[in-house]
Amino acid sequence: MTKREKRSTKAEPPAAQAPDREPPDAANLSEDERNEILQFADRKRNRRRAPRLQVISKPGESFDINFGSLVEATRFMSAFGTSEIDHAFLMLSGIVNAARHGSPKNSERDINGLLAAVSGIGATDETEGMLATQMVATHAAAITTLRRLKESVSLLQQDRYGSLAVKLLRTFAAQVEALQRYRGKGQQKVTVEHVHVHAGGQAIVGAITPGGGGKEKSDEQAHAPSEITHERGTPMWSQDPEREAVPVPGGARKAPV
Repeated sequence: MTKREKRSTKAEPPAAQAPDREPPDAANLSEDERNEILQFADRKRNRRRAPRLQVISKPGESFDINFGSLVEATRFMSAFGTSEIDHAFLMLSGIVNAARHGSPKNSERDINGLLAAVSGIGATDETEGMLATQMVATHAAAITTLRRLKESVSLLQQDRYGSLAVKLLRTFAAQVEALQRYRGKGQQKVTVEHVHVHAGGQAIVGAITPGGGGKEKSDEQAHAPSEITHERGTPMWSQDPEREAVPVPGGARKAPV
């Protein structure tokens, strides 16, 4: 794949320009529909813009990539989270070889579609850019496998493509989790949402230092009796004279049971 930058003085097409936040002129739109369009315009304005490259391809030859302007070249590198053009082309070459399929006449549309998918992930450095490239390639492989599964006519083909599709989908989920962990830089946050304190229990809020405890006691522990005493009362006669008498509170009258 060769690269060639070509500075152009032509203005960008209207589709590539940021939409103005003005109410749509269509009179047949409801208020909710107009608000939906405005919200989409705001969301699009705040997201990273995907590059649109000019691709010249010939059968049996490598691609020629032309940038219409310096802005497109900047967006191309930003899509992979890098400031090095060679790294961006390395990622583009890998994703094109892994995910692109179809005739050469669809090369430009396919490549720009892949770049739009990578840009949507929003890589901020080269590591995230490589993960984004792998995620898009894995997604494309999974979708292709699911299509072949649908077209399968034998149980052997269905089992083969079904198992492969499951592996690819699990790999994609693992890649998403890896990207989230990397963006968190290994930090973990534990949030306690519910604390239930039952009767007689205590809730402790704050840092707990293991070991060396026992120096401070709660009010209930401080006023708790040091020992349990038993006061012997007058025994009550049982029905069996050979059994021991059962103690009863003092002052109670003796009576056979």
